[in-house]
Amino acid sequence: MSNFVQQEINNRNKWVYFTKYRWVAHVAYWTWVLLMGTVLRIKAPITAGIIFNNFFLANLNIAIFYYIFCLILIPYLFKRNKPVLFWTLLVVSFFVLTVFDVYFNRTFVHVVEGTGYSHKGSFWDYYLEIVYVYVVNFLIFSIMLFFMEKNEENTLQLEVANEKREIELVKLDLLKTNISPDFIMRSLDQLKRSALQDEPYTPTSIITFSEVLRYRLYRGKQAITPLREELATLESFIKFITFDYQNNNLLVTLECSGVPDNKSIAALSLINIMEPFCKVIPDQPTVLSFNIHINEDLLQVHIDYDKRAAGSLLDDLTAYGDNYNSLYGETIHFQFENCDDDHCKIELVLPIS
Repeated sequence: MSNFVQQEINNRNKWVYFTKYRWVAHVAYWTWVLLMGTVLRIKAPITAGIIFNNFFLANLNIAIFYYIFCLILIPYLFKRNKPVLFWTLLVVSFFVLTVFDVYFNRTFVHVVEGTGYSHKGSFWDYYLEIVYVYVVNFLIFSIMLFFMEKNEENTLQLEVANEKREIELVKLDLLKTNISPDFIMRSLDQLKRSALQDEPYTPTSIITFSEVLRYRLYRGKQAITPLREELATLESFIKFITFDYQNNNLLVTLECSGVPDNKSIAALSLINIMEPFCKVIPDQPTVLSFNIHINEDLLQVHIDYDKRAAGSLLDDLTAYGDNYNSLYGETIHFQFENCDDDHCKIELVLPIS
């Protein structure tokens, strides 16, 4: 996997200056060279032979130097933390190609008179002229590559942000829709037991359990849910657990103050905080108290569990706080602690929209 990732990074670095329409900048650059170095300097009619000599052949070696620089030296050396080899090969290729360019131009390039360029004169005069052209155009070319790198950096940041957003959405879906197998098995055992004992509340128990599951499936795909629906489902959840209080050793009470109309909260936030307490049957009768205050823009939930949180319950509460804080940030406040009197107190504050 690491080799595959490294290969993808290398491929991306190699073609970074040509992908996502950046090749247009190269076309624009060489068009500018054609105009400034050939079309606007030559007073004679422009022919294919003139373009071939004064543009193509005259810039062949400098183009080789540029693209060795951006296709080989940068991706394979500079970006792989090999600075000594990078600078060594850059300097060597510069001097080799500039010297070769002098002999190449004098041998193969037949420039038109009046362009301002001349292959006559001493070697050093012509060589310094070549070096000047290389350096000036190399600076322009490097500035163009720099802006391409900045554009790629911004694009990469957007891609990473989008990927993180997608991951958070997946985590959110899992958080809201992933029902604990322990809770399902415990609930099915309760339904089976009540049916075998022909309890009078069995039909109502089945209906309330179905309502909770249906609500999870329906609201699990949404970011927020009407507060009234969340509270109604929480009441159904509590009602379902209370039906079999004698066997599950858990008595749940709910007190709610405030008006829930026209208010919304994070979907399943109350259902998910209730579920960990219903996964494992306590070894003795236990009371779980919910006290909910509905304010104008905040929902305050005070939970008291008259037993210390330990084992899987402790892990689930910790995971609940971590997950909701990572998904909703500082807008959600969650804290719990085991008190000295063997109680567990939980404070949950949710924003209301």
